[in-house]
Amino acid sequence: MRILVSCQHYWPEPFNTSDVCEELVRRGHSVTVITGMPNTGMEGNDILPEYRGRGQLEEERNGVRIIRVPLRPRKSGALNRVRNYLSFWHNGNKAARRLNDVFDVVLGYQFSPVMQVDPGITYAKRHGIKNLLYCFDLWPASLLAGGFEEESLPFRWMRSVSRRIYSDADRIAVTSPLFDEYFRNELGLHILDSAYLPQYAESTFLGAAEPISEGFEPGKVHLTFAGNVGRAQSVETIIEAAARMPEGSNIIFHVVGSGSTLDSCKEKARELKLKNVVFHGRRPLEEMPAYYAASDAMLVTFADSPMATYTLPRKVTTYLAAGKPVLAALSGETKRVLDESGCGIACGIEDAEGLARICYEFERTERKAEMGAAARAYYIDNFTKERFFSKLEDLLRELTEKGE
Repeated sequence: MRILVSCQHYWPEPFNTSDVCEELVRRGHSVTVITGMPNTGMEGNDILPEYRGRGQLEEERNGVRIIRVPLRPRKSGALNRVRNYLSFWHNGNKAARRLNDVFDVVLGYQFSPVMQVDPGITYAKRHGIKNLLYCFDLWPASLLAGGFEEESLPFRWMRSVSRRIYSDADRIAVTSPLFDEYFRNELGLHILDSAYLPQYAESTFLGAAEPISEGFEPGKVHLTFAGNVGRAQSVETIIEAAARMPEGSNIIFHVVGSGSTLDSCKEKARELKLKNVVFHGRRPLEEMPAYYAASDAMLVTFADSPMATYTLPRKVTTYLAAGKPVLAALSGETKRVLDESGCGIACGIEDAEGLARICYEFERTERKAEMGAAARAYYIDNFTKERFFSKLEDLLRELTEKGE
């Protein structure tokens, strides 16, 4: 198939879009991506020096043709983030309208914001082909996790934009089956049932790794949060849980990652004079299996919003792939997976006291190894890379045939 992909985020940004596109090429397909200049996840969230001041340009990497459009760098602060979103939306759509190459189908890879898939929809409509929207983040629900109010003008405007974009998709694939509940009940959309296409983990987490020793004291029970430390992740819940651990507990909480609330989390830990929390900062992906291997269980938390109920964070599938028990302050889809697999324990969203309780419960259980084995088994049965690509290719072929 000749596939056009629309996604604001691509290599060298820390998203798996490039892995998916390159694997599609290895499977015999032709892939072109409309994306932006690399900035998100780069130093200072600024555009990489070699891409600054450039207009639209093309490059190729591992067989994938990459069309990059200019955008405002994400940097820091809400205003810069909005400018970043809108600039890609505008310039991506311009590029799609100018693009006259022939494609069979469009794949919209929808992280935040939802507008990043719109260039693909623009091309599909103009050329009379079908498009698949692969939805990771629900919009405008993601804005609630970012602190916006439902009655605010930005939220109401993005609700309208989101309804239009989701309605324009010929088919939607989702990372959680609960997304349809949001589409129908919250956005009032009348659409086909979405295809369930859960994310897979990087293969590096499937192999054995030598545990890191620095910061992981022998004889303790080590619980680790890995990933972005932002407002949506509510890592503060972990810090507050650490402060509630009963005397005599051997648990050490680890935070491996960086983000907008890392400094405030560190300050809270200092204020509470906690000696059972270790901050490791952001580490390269290739080092992460060593942190997982040194951990007895992994932690996942989220701020209270619809996203916390409807989504299954990708880190959860990574935790399962690594064969690690999961302790979560989450409900909805994440709790369903933990309960169904038998690999973890969940408490309420932002419930620091509940998180402290289930962590202490885990410390005392004799099922640690059993829970880890259940995690890996559930991953193999549900989330492997081969299952993912088999389903993705089937969906794209189905749309290609309908578009003929």
